[in-house]
Amino acid sequence: MIEIIAGNVCSVCGMISDAVSGTRKKRTHILISQTFSLVFYGIGSVILKGYSNTAQNAVGIFRNLAAIKNVKSKVLEWTLIALGVILGIYFNNRALIGWLPIIANLEYSVAVFRFKENTFLLKLAFMINALMFAIFNFAIQNYVGTVSCSVVFITTLIALIKEKHPSPAAQDRQEENS
Repeated sequence: MIEIIAGNVCSVCGMISDAVSGTRKKRTHILISQTFSLVFYGIGSVILKGYSNTAQNAVGIFRNLAAIKNVKSKVLEWTLIALGVILGIYFNNRALIGWLPIIANLEYSVAVFRFKENTFLLKLAFMINALMFAIFNFAIQNYVGTVSCSVVFITTLIALIKEKHPSPAAQDRQEENS
């Protein structure tokens, strides 16, 4: 029971770091805050024994550090994706459910590289990513992570529906701006 509480407390700290990142104006400050959230989520995943997720967090930390240093390299990007898959498989101790963070990270990373300009597809990929992480977090009893990912899934789904079927008021505003 103590592990569940400790893992969830770490997730709360990660969520706070994510929230802080949303208030930052400078790219490096956003990335630094998100790096701290990855550390908290990683510690929580270790405590809750979700090691394939911890591997994804570790790779995310290196990805953010490279972005903070402004390193731009396709080789590095694809190496980090491959490393996430390899480490995720190696540290997977949750059988089939342990594959969810690996697939989620792979799916979203590839979408970011392939669909940079297509916001609809990026949002769809993000929604799928959040759903997989919600299921994984529930399986490892990270209830804070489950709720957080579920909220992200629902808000992204609503945004996609509104984007695909804009409200009459939104259509009127679009026509006025045209």
